[in-house]
Amino acid sequence: MNLKEENSESRKVILDWWNYLHTRNGQKANLRRCTSPPETVFIPSSQILLSQLKKVEGENLSSDKICAIAGILSHVKENDTISFARKLSTKKSGSEQALVSDIRFRRILQYSNIANDELFYQKIIRVIHHIDFKANIIDLFSSLYFWGDSVKKRWAYDYYGTSSKSENDNEGLENTIAQGANNE
Repeated sequence: MNLKEENSESRKVILDWWNYLHTRNGQKANLRRCTSPPETVFIPSSQILLSQLKKVEGENLSSDKICAIAGILSHVKENDTISFARKLSTKKSGSEQALVSDIRFRRILQYSNIANDELFYQKIIRVIHHIDFKANIIDLFSSLYFWGDSVKKRWAYDYYGTSSKSENDNEGLENTIAQGANNE
């Protein structure tokens, strides 16, 4: 699935679906009531996203993952431009604390699959609430769909603010690690 290119059909389908969902309060509410990934499969609006993506990408998609992610995206009220993991580390207003604590962030990284893990599904929804329901729709979709070691590493780099720094700039990383250790 091509989600990196700005003009990809998959990106357009996901964003169009998310915008459509936010004009249909009843359908959005049905998805938001789901408490586990399997429940999302039975909601028509998640099936709409799935069928639209299959038209663009073909049949080799994980239907369960897409439906679970649809349930999660139903909780996002505003599409943000910064990466999801970077958003988690954004400081609370008037505080030095991140919107999502280092401990909570590391616990999220321990999960293995959004489609099969009810706790992972629920934790991501809780995190969306912590970040005031604002998330980068495409980054969140892509991260959860392709969840694995490479995504977890990218999230760690983004969360700790080291993704754009050179490898020689260790002072900022050491300070971040020290602050994280003090918060435990």
